[in-house]
Amino acid sequence: MRQIRRMLPLQIVVCFLLFLFFACGKEEEVVTVVEPPQKPVVTVDPVSNLKAQATLKANELLVTWDNPEEASMIHLSWWLENQDESEAETITMHVSGGQQSETTIEVKEYGSYCVGAVVMDSYGNRSEQVVTQATPAEEDYPVWETIADSCTYVLIGQFMDKSKGTFWSTPNDVAQGSWNIYWQQAHAMDVVVYSYERIKDSDPDLAATYENYFRLWYENDANNYNNDPNDETGFLNNFTDDMCWICLTLIHMTEATGDNLYIETAKKVYDEYIITRVWSDENGTGLPWTATDLGRNACTNAPGCLIAAKLYQRYGDAKYLEDAKILHTYVMNNLKYDNGAIEEPPLTYTQGTFGEACRRLYHITGDPSYMRTAEEVIQYAFTSDRCTHEGILRSEGESMDQSIFKAVLIPYAVNLLLDEETSSFVRSSLRGLVEKNARALYQHLDRNRWPEMYCSYYWGEAFLVGTTASMGAQTSGASLMEGMARIEKIERESK
Repeated sequence: MRQIRRMLPLQIVVCFLLFLFFACGKEEEVVTVVEPPQKPVVTVDPVSNLKAQATLKANELLVTWDNPEEASMIHLSWWLENQDESEAETITMHVSGGQQSETTIEVKEYGSYCVGAVVMDSYGNRSEQVVTQATPAEEDYPVWETIADSCTYVLIGQFMDKSKGTFWSTPNDVAQGSWNIYWQQAHAMDVVVYSYERIKDSDPDLAATYENYFRLWYENDANNYNNDPNDETGFLNNFTDDMCWICLTLIHMTEATGDNLYIETAKKVYDEYIITRVWSDENGTGLPWTATDLGRNACTNAPGCLIAAKLYQRYGDAKYLEDAKILHTYVMNNLKYDNGAIEEPPLTYTQGTFGEACRRLYHITGDPSYMRTAEEVIQYAFTSDRCTHEGILRSEGESMDQSIFKAVLIPYAVNLLLDEETSSFVRSSLRGLVEKNARALYQHLDRNRWPEMYCSYYWGEAFLVGTTASMGAQTSGASLMEGMARIEKIERESK
């Protein structure tokens, strides 16, 4: 018993030491909280050159843009300007990085739209949104070159004597009254010259046909009914303005074809038969209406001024510039009103011709007063209620003279609105007004009646089926469509 009692304290000590050993030898467990990995911030470049523009279809926009290199998809959205972006319509499409892309979108209704684009890369990272604005066409848009072809083909097919290159007053001369149609020949052929300029590179066979018409027209003296054996040119006429109009078309033929025969003839007619009739009094110096009626009017002095300016540009002879300035001064001092009207009543053909003469004089002299006058008188023709009806150029009458007046105005209005020296306001305004007239005519053409698709005297009304079509009205309508086609072509090529 005594031995057992001595061992108990020793056992206790050993147990205590063992406890301390194990307790002190064991390291304290440390609990570490591991944060989830952070997703790296990836910057995706946005699109560049985002554009949206109207197409030829109503309520359709063509959207184009340049993709950044990392682009894999594009998210497009569009919404009306007066709506919240939350109401936007959207599409997502695959794209190629570093390439240009385009797509068409169809909007639900006509209006001004915001169009947004967001780039996504192959990992789903997104760029900032880029936004542009555009307004689609309200109705399907005509292709003006196609409509111009149609109207000009009708003019040639129904009104031209193709064996002579000259024009009848009615289809196939049904009225048998074309023997004295002379000055109108200039404007009918001018439409064909503008068409020639438009198609000569794309359709050389048709261009060659047109060139043949030019030569026939020239050889048949443009249907001049005045046969003077002493006239070497074939274009001498009692009416001074008739010769002026013919000369302007002859000059245009040379400008279009490069054949100097036509302008050399125009120069001879001007030098020998036109400017030699000029006379002076206390009102100034101007050209008379005829060889026997010395009354000086705008329809003679405006084209006379334009011929002189064109001859100066071609030949550089100072006498032509002096003539142009003299005739310009006569019109300004005697025939122009402060509101921009030329003569009384104001007629579209004299408004246009004097405007073009002033525009040419501006480019010759650099004097801005000429350009301001050009803008004033041509704008007047499209905006005054003296020359328009319900915002469209009015019918100026149904005679062969009256019905062709607008064919003279249109090319010169187009020249002005395409001239980069014209004020931006006038360019924009005229662009809209010319197209407004073209749309009115387009809407009233009965294309189902081809090849008898005739233009009316007033473009806000359809041709009255059952009546006799007019070469003057057809020429005016075709001139309008050729003008719009020229605008369309130049605008397309400038992009």
